[in-house]
Amino acid sequence: MRSSSRTQILDAAMRVVDTVGGADITYESVAREAGLTKAGLMYHFPSKDALMIGVIEHVIARWQTELGDALGVPLEESTLAQRVQAFVAFAGEGGVTQGEFVVFAEAVRRPQLSAPWLDYLRTWFGFGADADTAPLLLAWLAANGLWIAESTGILTVTPAQRQAVLGRLAGLIEEAAA
Repeated sequence: MRSSSRTQILDAAMRVVDTVGGADITYESVAREAGLTKAGLMYHFPSKDALMIGVIEHVIARWQTELGDALGVPLEESTLAQRVQAFVAFAGEGGVTQGEFVVFAEAVRRPQLSAPWLDYLRTWFGFGADADTAPLLLAWLAANGLWIAESTGILTVTPAQRQAVLGRLAGLIEEAAA
């Protein structure tokens, strides 16, 4: 499959999820949005799980690109504190859409889809037991809570609240990195 075709299909799937507010992705809705027939879509993604894994990997790739930009150094040369700070910056800018949250949550509902998420989380945030990572874990969990609240619409965070939270998280990360 051409990379551009795959990207176009996965972009279409994300538009569907963003538009319908998290309804299940169907072959019909994605094919229509991508300008393909259902059979054409099934040629590229022979099962719904294959489509969902593709969508998950597509979301993770976007996140990793944005996290890499926020990180500013190659992942292999970064510290856990730098990676958590990059995630806090990403989450603090509202880096996740409702559709992306739904895609993430789908792996909770259907554990067979969790492998790409687990690989991403282990690669970027492998909180080991070899050092006191509690402040970093706390900052990471709080940043996750921020984007979950905002991507789901559960909570509206004012700009002043956002700055206060991000300032506190930056302090935790600085303290842990010292």
